Amino acid sequence: MELTILHSDTNGLRAGYSCPCGCTPSVEYARDAEVVHEGCCCGNEFAVGPDASGSLTPAPGLHPELQRFESAWGQSLEAAWLVGPSVHGPSSDASVAGAEVVDPVCGMTVEPDAARAKGLHSLHQGVDHFFCGKGCKLEFDEDPEHYLDPAHTPSM
Repeated sequence: MELTILHSDTNGLRAGYSCPCGCTPSVEYARDAEVVHEGCCCGNEFAVGPDASGSLTPAPGLHPELQRFESAWGQSLEAAWLVGPSVHGPSSDASVAGAEVVDPVCGMTVEPDAARAKGLHSLHQGVDHFFCGKGCKLEFDEDPEHYLDPAHTPSM
């Protein structure tokens, strides 16, 4: 896995990665915070923080990966992953009740079933994407590659 710093200043950062399944999970880490986590729709886990690797619970079929880096404010941090087969499938569908995903346009957390019920859903290259509102869906549909590019910084 390769960490991408999407935004960084002296108060915090937004970090993400391009998952082999095609998704681009990311997290917001505030300066001096505890570890933050994000799960991908395919079952991979991602964490950022001072002891990110120690915060992930090993699971069958997932192997750990680690990348250390220094924040803009000089704190040593880790990006850690538990990585599995990285494929979409019935057992890893993002629409499982209670699951949440991130709107690729603005970065807001979205509940897939609620978004789908409101028509705030797009399928791009076989991957479901969910949106907080009609504006984000329309922007994504106009240029999905822009919003799926790991260099894109969601603008809430």
